[in-house]
Amino acid sequence: MPNQEEETRKDVSEREVTKVHGQPTNQDLDLLEDELLRIASSFYSELGGGAHGHAGLLLSDVDYAAMAPGTPFVIPPNPGVYPAGAIPAAQRAQREAEHKALIKQFQTCVGVAKGLKELILQAIDEDFVLELRAEQTGYLNVTPQQMMTHLRARWGALDFVDINMLMAECDSTWSPAEVPTKYFNRIDKARRQLARANVQIDERAMMLKALKCFRDAGDYDAPIREWEARPPAAQTYPNLKIMMSLEYSKLNRQDATTARATGHASANAVEEFAQATEELVAKLTEKHSKQIETLIKANNEAMTKNNEKIAKLTAALLEIKSQTPSRAPTTTPAAATQGPTKAQHWAEKCRTATTCPHCNKIHPNRTHDQCWHLEKNAAKRPAGWTASSTRST
Repeated sequence: MPNQEEETRKDVSEREVTKVHGQPTNQDLDLLEDELLRIASSFYSELGGGAHGHAGLLLSDVDYAAMAPGTPFVIPPNPGVYPAGAIPAAQRAQREAEHKALIKQFQTCVGVAKGLKELILQAIDEDFVLELRAEQTGYLNVTPQQMMTHLRARWGALDFVDINMLMAECDSTWSPAEVPTKYFNRIDKARRQLARANVQIDERAMMLKALKCFRDAGDYDAPIREWEARPPAAQTYPNLKIMMSLEYSKLNRQDATTARATGHASANAVEEFAQATEELVAKLTEKHSKQIETLIKANNEAMTKNNEKIAKLTAALLEIKSQTPSRAPTTTPAAATQGPTKAQHWAEKCRTATTCPHCNKIHPNRTHDQCWHLEKNAAKRPAGWTASSTRST
Protein backbone atom coordinates (compact mmCIF):
# COMPACT_ATOMS: atom_id res chain seq x y z
CA MET A 1 0.00 0.00 0.00
CA PRO A 2 1.51 3.37 -0.96
CA ASN A 3 2.52 5.75 1.80
CA GLN A 4 0.34 8.80 1.16
CA GLU A 5 2.29 11.00 3.57
CA GLU A 6 5.70 10.26 2.04
CA GLU A 7 4.49 10.61 -1.55
CA THR A 8 2.88 13.97 -0.79
CA ARG A 9 5.95 15.23 1.08
CA LYS A 10 8.13 14.29 -1.89
CA ASP A 11 5.80 15.98 -4.39
CA VAL A 12 5.77 19.22 -2.39
CA SER A 13 9.51 19.33 -1.66
CA GLU A 14 10.35 18.92 -5.35
CA ARG A 15 8.67 22.22 -6.20
CA GLU A 16 10.89 25.29 -6.70
CA VAL A 17 11.13 28.39 -4.50
CA THR A 18 13.41 31.41 -4.75
CA LYS A 19 16.67 31.03 -2.83
CA VAL A 20 17.38 33.83 -0.33
CA HIS A 21 21.07 34.63 0.10
CA GLY A 22 21.97 35.87 3.56
CA GLN A 23 19.56 37.43 6.02
CA PRO A 24 16.00 37.47 4.65
CA THR A 25 14.25 40.80 4.27
CA ASN A 26 10.55 41.51 4.54
CA GLN A 27 10.30 41.48 0.73
CA ASP A 28 12.12 38.12 0.59
CA LEU A 29 9.66 36.60 3.03
CA ASP A 30 6.67 38.05 1.17
CA LEU A 31 7.88 36.43 -2.03
CA LEU A 32 8.58 33.12 -0.27
CA GLU A 33 5.15 33.13 1.36
CA ASP A 34 3.46 33.79 -1.99
CA GLU A 35 5.34 30.89 -3.56
CA LEU A 36 4.53 28.56 -0.67
CA LEU A 37 0.85 29.52 -0.74
CA ARG A 38 0.62 28.70 -4.44
CA ILE A 39 2.22 25.32 -3.81
CA ALA A 40 0.11 24.50 -0.74
CA SER A 41 -3.15 25.51 -2.42
CA SER A 42 -2.39 23.26 -5.40
CA PHE A 43 -2.79 20.15 -3.20
CA TYR A 44 -6.49 19.59 -2.80
CA SER A 45 -8.13 19.29 0.60
CA GLU A 46 -11.71 19.42 1.85
CA LEU A 47 -10.47 21.25 4.94
CA GLY A 48 -11.29 24.95 5.29
CA GLY A 49 -14.12 24.85 2.77
CA GLY A 50 -12.19 22.89 0.15
CA ALA A 51 -11.48 25.88 -2.09
CA HIS A 52 -7.92 26.74 -1.01
CA GLY A 53 -6.15 23.40 -0.72
CA HIS A 54 -3.71 23.40 2.20
CA ALA A 55 -3.13 27.17 2.32
CA GLY A 56 -4.33 27.08 5.92
CA LEU A 57 -1.04 25.45 6.93
CA LEU A 58 0.67 28.80 6.31
CA LEU A 59 -1.97 31.40 7.14
CA SER A 60 -3.10 32.51 10.56
CA ASP A 61 -6.74 31.98 11.55
CA VAL A 62 -7.46 35.66 10.94
CA ASP A 63 -5.86 35.70 7.48
CA TYR A 64 -7.58 32.48 6.48
CA ALA A 65 -10.94 33.77 7.72
CA ALA A 66 -10.49 36.85 5.53
CA MET A 67 -9.91 34.56 2.54
CA ALA A 68 -12.56 31.94 3.37
CA PRO A 69 -15.15 33.41 5.78
CA GLY A 70 -17.00 30.93 7.96
CA THR A 71 -14.86 27.92 6.99
CA PRO A 72 -11.85 27.73 9.33
CA PHE A 73 -8.95 25.48 8.41
CA VAL A 74 -8.58 22.89 11.19
CA ILE A 75 -5.69 20.44 10.96
CA PRO A 76 -7.24 16.95 11.32
CA PRO A 77 -6.19 14.60 14.15
CA ASN A 78 -4.80 11.14 13.50
CA PRO A 79 -7.87 8.87 13.06
CA GLY A 80 -5.96 5.84 14.31
CA VAL A 81 -5.32 2.54 12.62
CA TYR A 82 -8.94 1.30 12.63
CA PRO A 83 -12.44 2.71 13.23
CA ALA A 84 -13.01 3.05 16.97
CA GLY A 85 -15.86 1.43 18.85
CA ALA A 86 -18.16 -1.46 18.10
CA ILE A 87 -19.46 -1.43 14.57
CA PRO A 88 -22.55 -3.32 13.42
CA ALA A 89 -21.86 -5.70 10.58
CA ALA A 90 -24.16 -3.80 8.23
CA GLN A 91 -22.21 -0.59 8.74
CA ARG A 92 -18.69 -2.01 8.80
CA ALA A 93 -17.89 -1.50 5.08
CA GLN A 94 -19.12 2.09 5.18
CA ARG A 95 -17.25 2.91 8.39
CA GLU A 96 -14.02 1.39 7.05
CA ALA A 97 -14.30 3.44 3.84
CA GLU A 98 -14.87 6.60 5.87
CA HIS A 99 -11.90 5.74 8.07
CA LYS A 100 -9.64 5.25 5.02
CA ALA A 101 -10.70 8.66 3.71
CA LEU A 102 -9.84 10.24 7.07
CA ILE A 103 -6.43 8.52 7.06
CA LYS A 104 -5.73 9.80 3.55
CA GLN A 105 -6.79 13.32 4.54
CA PHE A 106 -4.57 13.23 7.63
CA GLN A 107 -1.52 11.79 5.83
CA THR A 108 -1.88 14.26 2.95
CA CYS A 109 -2.02 17.18 5.38
CA VAL A 110 1.06 15.93 7.26
CA GLY A 111 2.91 15.32 3.98
CA VAL A 112 2.15 18.83 2.68
CA ALA A 113 3.31 20.36 6.00
CA LYS A 114 6.60 18.43 5.91
CA GLY A 115 7.19 19.34 2.29
CA LEU A 116 6.56 23.04 3.00
CA LYS A 117 9.08 22.97 5.85
CA GLU A 118 11.68 21.43 3.53
CA LEU A 119 11.03 24.18 0.98
CA ILE A 120 11.51 26.84 3.66
CA LEU A 121 14.85 25.27 4.61
CA GLN A 122 15.82 25.20 0.92
CA ALA A 123 15.05 28.90 0.52
CA ILE A 124 16.42 30.21 3.84
CA ASP A 125 19.79 29.42 5.41
CA GLU A 126 19.14 27.21 8.42
CA ASP A 127 21.03 29.63 10.67
CA PHE A 128 17.97 31.87 10.66
CA VAL A 129 15.56 29.16 11.90
CA LEU A 130 18.01 27.21 14.05
CA GLU A 131 16.35 28.55 17.20
CA LEU A 132 13.28 26.41 16.42
CA ARG A 133 15.23 23.18 16.04
CA ALA A 134 14.90 20.65 18.86
CA GLU A 135 17.83 18.54 19.98
CA GLN A 136 16.44 15.14 19.01
CA THR A 137 13.36 15.76 16.90
CA GLY A 138 14.65 18.60 14.74
CA TYR A 139 11.74 20.52 13.18
CA LEU A 140 9.27 17.65 13.57
CA ASN A 141 7.01 19.54 16.01
CA VAL A 142 7.30 22.89 14.22
CA THR A 143 4.65 23.95 11.71
CA PRO A 144 5.34 25.85 8.45
CA GLN A 145 3.33 28.77 9.86
CA GLN A 146 5.53 28.88 12.98
CA MET A 147 8.65 28.93 10.79
CA MET A 148 7.38 31.88 8.74
CA THR A 149 6.23 33.74 11.86
CA HIS A 150 9.65 33.24 13.44
CA LEU A 151 11.44 34.50 10.33
CA ARG A 152 9.30 37.63 10.18
CA ALA A 153 9.68 38.38 13.89
CA ARG A 154 13.45 37.81 14.06
CA TRP A 155 14.83 38.77 10.66
CA GLY A 156 12.21 40.19 8.32
CA ALA A 157 10.67 42.83 10.56
CA LEU A 158 10.11 46.21 8.93
CA ASP A 159 12.30 49.06 10.14
CA PHE A 160 11.73 52.76 9.57
CA VAL A 161 13.61 52.66 6.26
CA ASP A 162 11.38 49.87 4.91
CA ILE A 163 8.25 51.62 6.16
CA ASN A 164 9.17 54.88 4.45
CA MET A 165 9.89 53.05 1.20
CA LEU A 166 6.48 51.36 1.35
CA MET A 167 4.76 54.65 2.09
CA ALA A 168 6.52 56.16 -0.92
CA GLU A 169 5.27 53.20 -2.96
CA CYS A 170 1.72 54.07 -1.93
CA ASP A 171 2.30 57.62 -3.17
CA SER A 172 3.59 56.49 -6.58
CA THR A 173 1.61 57.61 -9.62
CA TRP A 174 -0.03 55.63 -12.37
CA SER A 175 1.30 55.80 -15.92
CA PRO A 176 -1.24 55.42 -18.76
CA ALA A 177 1.22 52.99 -20.38
CA GLU A 178 0.65 50.61 -17.45
CA VAL A 179 -2.34 48.34 -17.01
CA PRO A 180 -4.31 49.74 -14.02
CA THR A 181 -4.41 46.36 -12.27
CA LYS A 182 -0.61 46.39 -11.96
CA TYR A 183 -0.79 49.81 -10.31
CA PHE A 184 -3.49 48.73 -7.86
CA ASN A 185 -1.74 45.43 -7.06
CA ARG A 186 1.48 47.30 -6.29
CA ILE A 187 -0.32 49.73 -3.98
CA ASP A 188 -2.33 47.01 -2.24
CA LYS A 189 0.79 44.92 -1.62
CA ALA A 190 2.54 47.90 -0.02
CA ARG A 191 -0.52 48.54 2.17
CA ARG A 192 -0.59 44.92 3.34
CA GLN A 193 3.09 45.07 4.26
CA LEU A 194 2.54 48.32 6.17
CA ALA A 195 -0.38 46.77 8.01
CA ARG A 196 1.97 44.13 9.42
CA ALA A 197 3.96 46.99 10.97
CA ASN A 198 0.71 48.50 12.36
CA VAL A 199 0.84 51.34 9.83
CA GLN A 200 -2.59 51.86 8.33
CA ILE A 201 -3.05 53.70 5.03
CA ASP A 202 -6.56 55.08 4.65
CA GLU A 203 -8.42 53.47 1.77
CA ARG A 204 -10.20 56.69 0.86
CA ALA A 205 -6.84 58.46 0.60
CA MET A 206 -5.67 55.75 -1.80
CA MET A 207 -8.85 56.17 -3.83
CA LEU A 208 -8.37 59.93 -4.15
CA LYS A 209 -4.74 59.49 -5.25
CA ALA A 210 -5.74 56.94 -7.87
CA LEU A 211 -8.52 59.19 -9.11
CA LYS A 212 -6.07 62.08 -9.50
CA CYS A 213 -3.71 59.84 -11.52
CA PHE A 214 -6.66 58.88 -13.68
CA ARG A 215 -7.56 62.52 -14.28
CA ASP A 216 -3.92 63.51 -15.01
CA ALA A 217 -3.79 60.95 -17.81
CA GLY A 218 -5.97 63.35 -19.83
CA ASP A 219 -8.13 60.83 -21.74
CA TYR A 220 -10.69 59.99 -19.09
CA ASP A 221 -12.68 63.19 -18.50
CA ALA A 222 -16.05 61.62 -19.34
CA PRO A 223 -15.75 58.59 -17.00
CA ILE A 224 -14.49 60.87 -14.22
CA ARG A 225 -17.59 63.05 -14.58
CA GLU A 226 -19.72 59.92 -14.43
CA TRP A 227 -17.83 58.82 -11.33
CA GLU A 228 -18.39 62.14 -9.59
CA ALA A 229 -22.09 61.90 -10.41
CA ARG A 230 -22.40 58.58 -8.56
CA PRO A 231 -23.88 58.54 -5.07
CA PRO A 232 -21.24 58.53 -2.28
CA ALA A 233 -22.09 54.95 -1.36
CA ALA A 234 -21.05 53.80 -4.84
CA GLN A 235 -17.77 55.74 -4.79
CA THR A 236 -15.71 52.93 -3.26
CA TYR A 237 -12.16 51.82 -3.82
CA PRO A 238 -13.17 48.45 -5.38
CA ASN A 239 -15.57 50.24 -7.74
CA LEU A 240 -12.84 52.68 -8.76
CA LYS A 241 -10.57 49.77 -9.66
CA ILE A 242 -13.29 48.31 -11.88
CA MET A 243 -14.08 51.64 -13.52
CA MET A 244 -10.43 52.45 -14.32
CA SER A 245 -9.77 48.99 -15.77
CA LEU A 246 -12.89 49.09 -17.95
CA GLU A 247 -12.16 52.57 -19.29
CA TYR A 248 -8.52 51.69 -19.91
CA SER A 249 -9.59 48.59 -21.85
CA LYS A 250 -12.15 50.57 -23.85
CA LEU A 251 -9.64 53.27 -24.80
CA ASN A 252 -7.06 50.63 -25.82
CA ARG A 253 -9.58 48.93 -28.11
CA GLN A 254 -10.41 52.25 -29.75
CA ASP A 255 -6.72 53.03 -30.25
CA ALA A 256 -6.16 49.58 -31.74
CA THR A 257 -9.05 50.09 -34.20
CA THR A 258 -7.67 53.46 -35.27
CA ALA A 259 -4.20 52.00 -35.66
CA ARG A 260 -5.52 49.21 -37.89
CA ALA A 261 -7.43 51.72 -40.03
CA THR A 262 -4.39 53.94 -40.58
CA GLY A 263 -1.68 51.35 -40.27
CA HIS A 264 -2.01 49.90 -43.77
CA ALA A 265 -0.86 53.19 -45.30
CA SER A 266 2.33 53.18 -43.32
CA ALA A 267 2.96 49.46 -43.49
CA ASN A 268 4.56 49.69 -46.94
CA ALA A 269 6.82 52.54 -45.82
CA VAL A 270 7.91 50.53 -42.82
CA GLU A 271 8.58 47.50 -44.99
CA GLU A 272 10.60 49.57 -47.49
CA PHE A 273 12.63 51.10 -44.67
CA ALA A 274 13.32 47.66 -43.22
CA GLN A 275 14.37 46.34 -46.63
CA ALA A 276 16.68 49.30 -47.26
CA THR A 277 18.23 48.85 -43.83
CA GLU A 278 18.78 45.16 -44.50
CA GLU A 279 20.47 45.89 -47.85
CA LEU A 280 22.73 48.52 -46.28
CA VAL A 281 23.79 46.13 -43.55
CA ALA A 282 24.49 43.44 -46.18
CA LYS A 283 26.65 45.81 -48.24
CA LEU A 284 28.62 46.96 -45.24
CA THR A 285 29.12 43.37 -44.16
CA GLU A 286 30.32 42.34 -47.64
CA LYS A 287 32.73 45.29 -47.85
CA HIS A 288 34.11 44.54 -44.42
CA SER A 289 34.56 40.87 -45.32
CA LYS A 290 36.48 41.77 -48.51
CA GLN A 291 38.77 44.10 -46.58
CA ILE A 292 39.54 41.36 -44.08
CA GLU A 293 40.11 38.84 -46.89
CA THR A 294 42.54 41.22 -48.68
CA LEU A 295 44.44 41.84 -45.45
CA ILE A 296 44.76 38.13 -44.74
CA LYS A 297 45.94 37.45 -48.30
CA ALA A 298 48.60 40.18 -48.10
CA ASN A 299 49.85 38.82 -44.79
CA ASN A 300 50.05 35.31 -46.19
CA GLU A 301 52.02 36.48 -49.25
CA ALA A 302 54.45 38.44 -47.07
CA MET A 303 54.98 35.41 -44.84
CA THR A 304 55.56 33.20 -47.90
CA LYS A 305 58.21 35.56 -49.29
CA ASN A 306 59.95 35.76 -45.93
CA ASN A 307 59.97 31.99 -45.66
CA GLU A 308 61.52 31.71 -49.17
CA LYS A 309 64.25 34.19 -48.26
CA ILE A 310 65.01 32.31 -45.05
CA ALA A 311 65.15 29.03 -46.94
CA LYS A 312 67.55 30.45 -49.54
CA LEU A 313 69.78 31.98 -46.90
CA THR A 314 69.84 28.72 -44.96
CA ALA A 315 70.75 26.78 -48.09
CA ALA A 316 73.56 29.21 -48.86
CA LEU A 317 74.96 28.92 -45.36
CA LEU A 318 74.79 25.12 -45.52
CA GLU A 319 76.61 25.19 -48.85
CA ILE A 320 79.30 27.46 -47.43
CA LYS A 321 79.67 25.22 -44.42
CA SER A 322 80.00 22.11 -46.60
CA GLN A 323 82.73 23.73 -48.69
CA THR A 324 84.74 24.94 -45.69
CA PRO A 325 87.41 22.40 -44.51
CA SER A 326 86.91 21.25 -40.98
CA ARG A 327 90.68 21.48 -40.34
CA ALA A 328 93.81 22.64 -42.16
CA PRO A 329 95.47 19.96 -44.34
CA THR A 330 98.72 18.61 -42.95
CA THR A 331 99.70 16.04 -45.56
CA THR A 332 102.36 18.08 -47.30
CA PRO A 333 104.36 21.14 -46.42
CA ALA A 334 103.21 22.74 -49.67
CA ALA A 335 99.55 22.64 -48.56
CA ALA A 336 100.46 24.57 -45.45
CA THR A 337 101.98 27.35 -47.48
CA GLN A 338 99.06 27.71 -49.93
CA GLY A 339 96.70 30.74 -49.63
CA PRO A 340 92.94 30.62 -48.89
CA THR A 341 90.82 28.38 -51.11
CA LYS A 342 88.09 29.74 -53.38
CA ALA A 343 85.38 28.56 -51.01
CA GLN A 344 87.10 30.21 -48.06
CA HIS A 345 87.44 33.40 -50.05
CA TRP A 346 83.73 33.32 -50.92
CA ALA A 347 82.77 32.66 -47.31
CA GLU A 348 84.82 35.64 -46.20
CA LYS A 349 83.05 37.80 -48.78
CA CYS A 350 79.66 36.67 -47.52
CA ARG A 351 80.64 37.35 -43.94
CA THR A 352 81.92 40.87 -44.58
CA ALA A 353 79.38 41.92 -47.26
CA THR A 354 76.98 44.72 -46.35
CA THR A 355 73.54 45.69 -47.66
CA CYS A 356 73.68 47.64 -50.92
CA PRO A 357 72.13 51.13 -50.59
CA HIS A 358 70.90 50.96 -54.21
CA CYS A 359 68.90 47.71 -54.12
CA ASN A 360 68.76 46.90 -50.39
CA LYS A 361 70.29 43.50 -51.14
CA ILE A 362 73.56 41.76 -50.27
CA HIS A 363 75.71 40.79 -53.29
CA PRO A 364 79.13 39.60 -52.03
CA ASN A 365 80.49 39.15 -55.60
CA ARG A 366 79.91 42.82 -56.51
CA THR A 367 80.73 46.08 -54.85
CA HIS A 368 78.03 48.67 -54.20
CA ASP A 369 79.33 50.66 -57.15
CA GLN A 370 78.84 47.61 -59.39
CA CYS A 371 75.15 47.17 -58.45
CA TRP A 372 72.93 46.33 -61.44
CA HIS A 373 70.38 48.92 -60.29
CA LEU A 374 72.78 51.63 -61.40
CA GLU A 375 72.26 52.67 -65.04
CA LYS A 376 75.97 52.72 -65.65
CA ASN A 377 76.01 48.94 -65.04
CA ALA A 378 73.04 48.24 -67.38
CA ALA A 379 75.30 46.45 -69.82
CA LYS A 380 76.32 43.96 -67.12
CA ARG A 381 72.77 42.93 -66.29
CA PRO A 382 71.94 39.33 -67.30
CA ALA A 383 69.21 38.59 -69.84
CA GLY A 384 65.71 38.88 -68.46
CA TRP A 385 66.84 40.90 -65.44
CA THR A 386 64.30 43.24 -63.81
CA ALA A 387 64.52 45.35 -60.72
CA SER A 388 62.05 43.07 -58.90
CA SER A 389 63.97 39.90 -59.76
CA THR A 390 67.27 41.00 -58.29
CA ARG A 391 68.80 38.24 -56.23
CA SER A 392 71.12 38.64 -53.31
CA THR A 393 73.98 36.66 -54.83
